[in-house]
Amino acid sequence: MQRVLEKMAAQLNSYDEASLMHLWQHYAMRVNSFEPTKRWEEAALALCMIQAVRWKNQLFNYHLAVTASPAEKPDLPSFSDIFTQKSAKTPGGKDTDKERPKATVLPFRGKGEP
Repeated sequence: MQRVLEKMAAQLNSYDEASLMHLWQHYAMRVNSFEPTKRWEEAALALCMIQAVRWKNQLFNYHLAVTASPAEKPDLPSFSDIFTQKSAKTPGGKDTDKERPKATVLPFRGKGEP
């Protein structure tokens, strides 16, 4: 099982984040429209994998910026702000609000909720 997961991770890591993000809306719409099928389950996993690549890249860039020499270090947001979008700046100091559209947050409801 471990080898299979590592092989899947290596393959997923070889894909370009920008190309994957073009598919985000497609899978988000499929996941938002629940149906108890394998097709829906696979769409949910595909959406999670796209999010995982994005999260991995944000984490990688954050740690790369933290390890930069003091002269090259930009003003870094706190580690938790990277994932909660509380800061409008990336580790490189760029304004991210104008670079990409805001993502849609899908509500996950518990059993018995509408």
